[in-house]
Amino acid sequence: MHWGKELHEMMRMYSSMKALQLLVALAESEEEVPLAKLSAMTGIPPSSTHRILQEMQHCGFVIKDDARKCYRVGFEARLLALQLQKTNFLYEAAKAEMTYLNNLSLETIHLIGEEDREAVYLAKLGAKNSVGLHSAVGKRIPLHCTSGGKALLAWKSESWLKNYLEHTELTRYTSKTLADPESLLRELEVIRIQGYAVDNHEHHTDVVCIAAPIFDVDNQAPAAISIAAPDYRFSLEKALSYGRELLQCAARITEKLGCSYPIQLSKSS
Repeated sequence: MHWGKELHEMMRMYSSMKALQLLVALAESEEEVPLAKLSAMTGIPPSSTHRILQEMQHCGFVIKDDARKCYRVGFEARLLALQLQKTNFLYEAAKAEMTYLNNLSLETIHLIGEEDREAVYLAKLGAKNSVGLHSAVGKRIPLHCTSGGKALLAWKSESWLKNYLEHTELTRYTSKTLADPESLLRELEVIRIQGYAVDNHEHHTDVVCIAAPIFDVDNQAPAAISIAAPDYRFSLEKALSYGRELLQCAARITEKLGCSYPIQLSKSS
């Protein structure tokens, strides 16, 4: 039984690697490619090539021209490429500001996005202090109880928030987690007024974070930048002292993306 499971995993990994090979071959071709040529280009047997192409066609990653019996890259693959390009462009715009905040605070800096009603770490600069945070690029965290997550939520449309609250359980992680919709909506209103969001022991009992939104052309916030640290050296008061600096960094990133920053940056921010 144990060997059967391992063999299944190996076959699944093999199939995934071959699918990527075929997708790369299609992407590098300037025109539609017949099955036999794809098989020759990749070294994958024709029967396996046909099976994998059928699976990718079903998922929208490959399109088949039935008349010519040729294949080309599908819409889903192009959408993925655009998303990766967008994420890379965002990081390039944010890199200098992340480094600046990292040098200023000596703490962990995160670039955060949203996907499927969760926050996702898109990039990270570790703390310069000896003890940092155990976070990783690609890790998903809740929106409702993290500074980056709330910075994203605060500028979502009313209909998006309604849908989110109807379909998402606001899990209570600590005694300070805002686990009911009314409290969260009141908090989001405060965030819209002050510009930044704070996680004061809401997700972890020993961590404090502050985040500011990064805006797109529609004045939505697809990303946020945050400072996070253990509370023994990063109190709420210390986190708040970075509020204006964080907003200015988020504004500069937004401007590098060719957009205007809608939050007024006052001296008291």
